[in-house]
Amino acid sequence: MAQRLSGSSSQYLRQHAHQLVDWYPYGDQAFEQARLRDVPVMLSIGYSACHWCHVMSHETFDDPNIAAMLNDHFVSIKVDREEHPLVDDTYMMATQALTGAGGWPMTIFALPDGRAFHAGTYYPAVPRGKTPSFTQVITAVCEAWDTRREGLIQQAEMLAGHLAELGTRQGALLSLRATGTAGAALAAAAAHWVSATRPEGGTTPAPKFPPTWALKTLWRSVILDHEARDEVFNALATTLEAMLRGGLQDHLGGGFARYCVDEQWSVPHFEKMLYDNAGLLSLCARSAVFAEEYVLSASGEQRQHATDLAAASRTAALRTAEFLRRDLRAGQPGHTPRALASSLDADSPRGGQSIEGAYYTFSRAELNTALDRLDSLPVDLVRLAEVAEDPGHYCLSLTRFPRAHEEEPWEQLTMELARMREQRTRPGQDAKVIAGWNGLAIEALCEAGHLLDDPGLVELAEEIAQAVWQVHWDAETGRLARVSFEGKAEPSNEGTLQDYAGLALGFLALGTGSEGADWAARANLLLERAGDFVDPHTGVPHDAVQLDARLSAQRSAGATSVLDDAIPAAGALYALALSRRSVAALADGQWTDSHAASLEHARELTAHALALATEVPTQVATALEVQELLNATVQYVNVSGATAPERARLRRICQALGIQVRESPDSLGAPGALRIQPCREELCQAPVDSITEFLHRLQRN
Repeated sequence: MAQRLSGSSSQYLRQHAHQLVDWYPYGDQAFEQARLRDVPVMLSIGYSACHWCHVMSHETFDDPNIAAMLNDHFVSIKVDREEHPLVDDTYMMATQALTGAGGWPMTIFALPDGRAFHAGTYYPAVPRGKTPSFTQVITAVCEAWDTRREGLIQQAEMLAGHLAELGTRQGALLSLRATGTAGAALAAAAAHWVSATRPEGGTTPAPKFPPTWALKTLWRSVILDHEARDEVFNALATTLEAMLRGGLQDHLGGGFARYCVDEQWSVPHFEKMLYDNAGLLSLCARSAVFAEEYVLSASGEQRQHATDLAAASRTAALRTAEFLRRDLRAGQPGHTPRALASSLDADSPRGGQSIEGAYYTFSRAELNTALDRLDSLPVDLVRLAEVAEDPGHYCLSLTRFPRAHEEEPWEQLTMELARMREQRTRPGQDAKVIAGWNGLAIEALCEAGHLLDDPGLVELAEEIAQAVWQVHWDAETGRLARVSFEGKAEPSNEGTLQDYAGLALGFLALGTGSEGADWAARANLLLERAGDFVDPHTGVPHDAVQLDARLSAQRSAGATSVLDDAIPAAGALYALALSRRSVAALADGQWTDSHAASLEHARELTAHALALATEVPTQVATALEVQELLNATVQYVNVSGATAPERARLRRICQALGIQVRESPDSLGAPGALRIQPCREELCQAPVDSITEFLHRLQRN
């Protein structure tokens, strides 16, 4: 039994290899066994950093009596949602349809052909309130299988039909069109975000997830919309400051948790995911640049507000990059190149128990010890929030950004607590490498390296890219493996559209300039295969070229990610990669009919954002950014005659806005009069002689 899981690339599966449950990994063998034995399938879906997955594992699957029941009456399948995102997505739709909610661990009961007939999430070892115990659930399923099987089959048929209809509706969103412009759609989205922003930050009640992709797009209104810029900045800063000051950010070791459980952003859900930190690294790097630009036109308190936000964003970006370098590298130190692991666990040991957040929180005694060693610390600067599930232990965060004279005692406190924390056992790392998540991190590191003038981050990005390319790309088949572990890819698990598009974006970020030609060529290979994920008849992008028979039985249409979630929609990422490649070709004078077709394709893939910007702007933020780039009055600039500080500032602004910069040779020699020539597609405008005038050209009002 254990051999089926012990050699898995998934740490989540390996964590269950010791159990008496006769676990199978997801695949044909498990479902064939269910068919031969004429028993239902129980799928348990989760991921290694998930706290409640650990709880259910210990309470339920470690129980030998439950293991015996499962082995006698079911075929049990363990699924790592990160390895099999389409499996997770399909059964999550089923769970939400049946229960009205979803989450992990996810517990599915299905026919031998894979169609679900019953679903839930966490089931306790004993009944808790209205939630039955897992034993009660499997007993009821066994009884229904033996005595009311026809009813279960009918339920599965009805549910599969419902899921197919949902999939068709989601794909139909891509056909929505609006008559307005991209600028008008962004203005409407920005107005929605401003009105929906809550006093504590964010646009929804707890739990508080970082609206990363929406904030990245919202910054464009601060820079490009002169009339709305102040109110947009205030709304954006409210949320970004809450994220940077609160418990979402690890103030001792850098990086960000997945979300916060309370309204005030003070207590995180402690797992750290690569995709979150990639997106937040990009957001913080852009925020540092855009806030610095906003400072130049602000005054009074607003000027100081923006100055503080710029500094905090820069610090958070650099600390997040260091967290990726130090804590999320997969493989053994000294072995290069090394890619990035998928996550750090929420749980770690304390007092012989595995406790969520044990590595990150402190008792009153520990906090007092650290505080006693300080000369002084303002009483209104630090916030200590008790963890409800771990009484007597507290999360450290800030009530406000430290003033200049407060930075030293704050740094002393964090260093003292960090020394304490280093004596503890670190949370476990899930060392599997996911291609698309690494692609997002490569792009973010490149962006941060250029925006924050830290070439070491670009070097780190290239090392990660080398590691992923060497292991995940099969030159013979032209296919990208989604996951690898210890340098070995899983060739049977091809990457999703998000993997191809995310990695292509990372390679395109490395591919600027003559030294990046190899990376640009590799991005082309990825995008060529990504084109196969688009239905040639409808133009709809699918997450996979072909679903397996079990998923197809529940989703008549191919799986399509249309809306942003924790990761941007795959179709929007693909459109972003196509548009960046095409605009780079324009700037380099290598424009072809193929690039023109790619731009038009990107426009079609994201046109729905214009129609949905007033309804669900957060869910179409990335597609809306693509529409902004495609319809911008300036897509690339030719620069000459600039001083070094002017060149650096212009490059930062343009990169943060997605505008390509090409510098004439004389701009690298003796400084002369600055000359910026803005261009869109194959038409260039009259040049301007200052960055201020250039920014006026960009603004819509």
